[in-house]
Amino acid sequence: MKVCMISGSYPAMPCGVGDYTAHLAGELARAGVGVDVLACSHPQVEPRRNGSVDVFPVLGVIPALDARRISTHARERGCDLIHIQYPTWAFRRSLSIPLLPGLLRLMQRRPVVVTMHEVSHCHPLNRLRLIPIAYSASAVTATTEEDSRWLATRLPGLGKRIAHIPIGAFVEPSLRPDYDRIRQRRELGIADDEIAVCHFGFVLRNKLLEHLLRAARAAIDSGARIRLVFMSGFERTEGEYGAQIRQMIRELGLSQHVSETGYVQPGDVSRFISACDIAVLLFRDGASFRRSSMLTVMAHGLPVISYRGATPPAGLRDADNIVLVETDDIAGIADRMLRLCNDAHLRRRIGEAGRKTADTFSWPSIARRTAELYQRLLR
Repeated sequence: MKVCMISGSYPAMPCGVGDYTAHLAGELARAGVGVDVLACSHPQVEPRRNGSVDVFPVLGVIPALDARRISTHARERGCDLIHIQYPTWAFRRSLSIPLLPGLLRLMQRRPVVVTMHEVSHCHPLNRLRLIPIAYSASAVTATTEEDSRWLATRLPGLGKRIAHIPIGAFVEPSLRPDYDRIRQRRELGIADDEIAVCHFGFVLRNKLLEHLLRAARAAIDSGARIRLVFMSGFERTEGEYGAQIRQMIRELGLSQHVSETGYVQPGDVSRFISACDIAVLLFRDGASFRRSSMLTVMAHGLPVISYRGATPPAGLRDADNIVLVETDDIAGIADRMLRLCNDAHLRRRIGEAGRKTADTFSWPSIARRTAELYQRLLR
């Protein structure tokens, strides 16, 4: 079996969907599935021909204009089906994306699968784009059970074509035998008596970093010895948000309590996260298994503090494998940070339970479920 995978972004471009595509393609290849990845032409994406996952950075930013190129590639390379990752920022949320599955099915008889990475939590207007995509695709995969139910409920007649296939941690624990945690902490500016609280992921408004800063200030004022470690690419933000966060750090008098790594290359993520003690990830729509950053820090055994959201997903249990606080409750975040700072046993217990939860989202399992979907469509 051979698959033509369409994703606007791909490593080393900094994009979660591109990272997902690389992990999925790699695991499919290890399971014996050939994969061609077609990505946007970009300086950070290099062509690759290794016989298992071949990468072709040949697409433009308007997917519909590349439909014939994609169809021709799939035919000439002997691909059995096409799998589209929706959306990626490299396509600049092009209005033509909803047309792509239908165009591809008109041009060739291969099945077209679409993985939707944003469904129930995306803007209502963006949900309108999902309608033509879902009805023209041979099958749709959603990365959370909540999104799968949302699609089945809102789009009549699609129940049998919708599958829930989760994401996994984009960076799994991978420390060298000579890893020195104390030395790594000192390189990050973490004092021996400080608790390192990390934020991992892009600096975006829906991550509510301003809430993290206010909570940290309150926890410090209550006696906590905290070092905030931003494992974030402040260079890629929404408008002036990154500059606003840096200004807020100064205004709150937190400059001496903050370390920034900048955008972290995948090879450095594991050693940086392992040097920290707690992760605080405050998503506006609440904790979710569609958040690769959350799964990544959980996989490294860090206790995660996050917002509860309207309905926490099954599998996340407050004070068991995660710490959940009501949205916008900054005092609650500060209180939970203080508790974890003062209780090493509690940190270990919640962190280990979170690690076990993240372990259930393994990439071999994700690839197996994806390959089974492919096989059903090709029968």
